[in-house]
Amino acid sequence: AEPRRNPYARPILLTILALLAVALIGVGGWMLFLQNPPAPEPTSTPSPQLTVSAEPIPTEPAATCTTATEEFVPTSFAMQGFDLEYPIMALDLDANGNIAAPPKDLSHTASWWSGGPKPGSDAGKVVVSVHTYRNGNALGNEMYSDDGPALQPGDIIRLTGADGQDKCYEFTDATKIWVKDYDPDSDLMVDFQGDPQLLIIICWDFNKDTEDWESRIFFHAKPLA
Repeated sequence: AEPRRNPYARPILLTILALLAVALIGVGGWMLFLQNPPAPEPTSTPSPQLTVSAEPIPTEPAATCTTATEEFVPTSFAMQGFDLEYPIMALDLDANGNIAAPPKDLSHTASWWSGGPKPGSDAGKVVVSVHTYRNGNALGNEMYSDDGPALQPGDIIRLTGADGQDKCYEFTDATKIWVKDYDPDSDLMVDFQGDPQLLIIICWDFNKDTEDWESRIFFHAKPLA
């Protein structure tokens, strides 16, 4: 005779399979969570790359100049004729091996080349980079125009550190360096041995066809005696 089948066997088997499926989905979801955790909620904590707030603050650049002789890491700078003090972030080289510029959205934040001389060094160029925007509204656009630099020879530029150290420089002149003519082996920008100097660099001569900046403006300043 044909054996009798348990009428509850099929429903029980389906229930077990469903429970196993739910368990596997749960495990898979947990593993996915571990591999791709949700993004944290935004906080007010500043980026660790920024040495100070990204917002300029009012200042009087020539009011105090202690002309520190010891080296320090700059966190802000001010220029005579400008009413604000601008933050500086310390950056080394970018992914292409070039001296890094500030993030593109920080129009009035500068970067100091941390691989080069520091303010207060007795030799070499302290290199600071500032953005220029093709449509204006960046610090570089305020520092220079086709008529020349906004700074006048003798104007004071002050670099300040986190502990209050400051080093003042006297602006001497600005020169235009065409990218096509620049010799990377020269000491126009990278200089560890020459006389101490502050060098602020901005982009200029934007080419709309190539989407490239064809020149750089070098602002030269010597340490204030």
